[in-house]
Amino acid sequence: MTQHRLTLTALAFVAALVGCTATAPVGSTASTASVQDNASANTPQGQIRQRSTEFWQARQRNDVAAAYSYTSPSYRKVHDQEFFRVHYAGIPVVAAREIVDVQCDDALQRCILQNKYMVSPPMMGGGMVPVYDKEIWLQEDGQWWIFRE
Repeated sequence: MTQHRLTLTALAFVAALVGCTATAPVGSTASTASVQDNASANTPQGQIRQRSTEFWQARQRNDVAAAYSYTSPSYRKVHDQEFFRVHYAGIPVVAAREIVDVQCDDALQRCILQNKYMVSPPMMGGGMVPVYDKEIWLQEDGQWWIFRE
């Protein structure tokens, strides 16, 4: 029972790291058909996929300034780069990242990108666990920006 509780605690910890802190994954985008359907750089989905990949590459390098540059102008008016660093930057803990899907609502100028991360919880002895997360991208001033609170 204690071993089971430790495993659940470790998984909850890893999920929190992926969802709430700066997890900067190693990896690539998905190659599934649903992702390929909206891959063109001329579509909002393709632009989001490209910008998200660039955003995560900056986070993987722990390049706070580059990652911060993907936040919206309205976010940057309220939060400085140091705030962003404290809340969203950090050491990579994700073994792989895959873009699962991108869905856009043209009327709202909003897209939701779903990521799949492969993580190795400390208590799992090298076992990999999939964790899913969503990024919200908003169009402002003619450009797509990642939404951060």
